Amino acid sequence: DLSNFFGVKISYQTIHNWIQTTNKNHISNIETNYSGYYCYDEQYVKIKGIWMYRLTLFDHILNIPVNEKITPDTEYTTIIQFIRESTKNKPLKAITTDHVPEYKNIMDELKVKHQLCIFHFYKMIGDKLYTLLRSKKVSEDEKIRLKLYYKEIREIFDTTNYETSLNLLDKLLSNLDDISQFLKKFIIKKILPNLNRLTQFMHNPKIARTSNQIENYYRQTLPKAYKRKYKTIKGLINYLKLKMQNWTQKQGKNL
Repeated sequence: DLSNFFGVKISYQTIHNWIQTTNKNHISNIETNYSGYYCYDEQYVKIKGIWMYRLTLFDHILNIPVNEKITPDTEYTTIIQFIRESTKNKPLKAITTDHVPEYKNIMDELKVKHQLCIFHFYKMIGDKLYTLLRSKKVSEDEKIRLKLYYKEIREIFDTTNYETSLNLLDKLLSNLDDISQFLKKFIIKKILPNLNRLTQFMHNPKIARTSNQIENYYRQTLPKAYKRKYKTIKGLINYLKLKMQNWTQKQGKNL
């Protein structure tokens, strides 16, 4: 507006300096009836040359962030305190996260249903599988078998019916001796111990199957090009507060 109406160009840093109104390292969204079904994630941010973390709790049903905080670490106590503060006097029914091992203990201590992101789950397998499929050391027959069994693994978690999922898993396990060592190891160490955390969305459709919503929120509100521009936590927090307000007004559901 200053440029259009008065011909004055102001740098983004100057505008940020004008609107800085808080010394807090966290921001909370509007007071509303949150659903209790959330996603949790973290984003790396660089402030004055030092990498820090943007913690976010996101309401999956309303499609809005609940609370955000800038912290120097992602230790167990830091995360659990953040989630407790974010959900104080709010319902807490389920949280979807990626596959960071520490999250499991945190969610168990919070006594909340914990869904592991299916998108990240597929990516964990796919990244390694892609390398094997490009390798000249792996035979063509083995590559075909890898593709077929990877497809069967995906079918287990592409369904929303838990009984169907178990039947498909049983079918896969019956052929365990025929499966490549890579996929066999993944089944034994990743799928079986975490089956309950990978299938929560099948029992309750309100539970987010992936954490893609929060990933999209990060891309829209703090893209890679802006992640290194901030000199103070205060400046970043004020920027994120404006982004939170704008997102909530435009993207929020049933507010």
